[in-house]
Amino acid sequence: MAPMPDKSITRFVAWLVLPPSLLLAPLSAFLYVMVRRTESYAPWDGWNLVWTAFDIGEEGNVAVWIASTLWLFVAAFAVLAAVTAPRFRKSWWLFAAVATFASADEAGQIHEKLFVVGDRLAPYVPIDVHYNWVIPGTIAAVAVGALLLRMVLSLRRPIMFSIIGAGGLFLLGAVVMETLTGLVHRREGLSDLYVALMYIEESFELLAVAWVVIALSAMFRISRYRGGMSLVFAGSRQPAAA
Repeated sequence: MAPMPDKSITRFVAWLVLPPSLLLAPLSAFLYVMVRRTESYAPWDGWNLVWTAFDIGEEGNVAVWIASTLWLFVAAFAVLAAVTAPRFRKSWWLFAAVATFASADEAGQIHEKLFVVGDRLAPYVPIDVHYNWVIPGTIAAVAVGALLLRMVLSLRRPIMFSIIGAGGLFLLGAVVMETLTGLVHRREGLSDLYVALMYIEESFELLAVAWVVIALSAMFRISRYRGGMSLVFAGSRQPAAA
């Protein structure tokens, strides 16, 4: 039996990852407002229970599970590329390893333990970032970006621009907004402005990772056969005609 026409999984993936990425911050904000309005500050109060379960800025809850899972999707697509792409297979394995570590970091807040390194580097940085783990984190992000740049530039333009744009959005959240949030935290504590900035920061990071997942899913084509299916890497840019 002849195979069915090749299909992209991008639309399915977009429906899977975009809704939680878009809705978590508004949901967190709504629940936060309800906690404030009803003065449900005790851990066992109903609104507080729901808020802490879905709060995008909390740890060990549904929001963290979603963020960690998004990174695992990135890792899974990178592994698929590593075993199917004609070039840059080592770079894809590196990308998969970085995404897996990022997933663990979402669950375990590993990056916050980099303050030991950040405190040593802070005197050499011309601005005060307050959360000093941002310094080694930024250095690591730039290093990984440099190592993966040739691989990214080899992809089809829509995929390439999506990954670059998502990287910029992620750094806007993880570096710029994280720094602003830290400075507000030091000045005002857990104020409404701090919570708002934190939700914006986390939203940027979630949307950036979801954007990468969608972009990576566009690299593959699926053909179905009787009793099976095949997956083909179609993410490389075609060489220009002579």
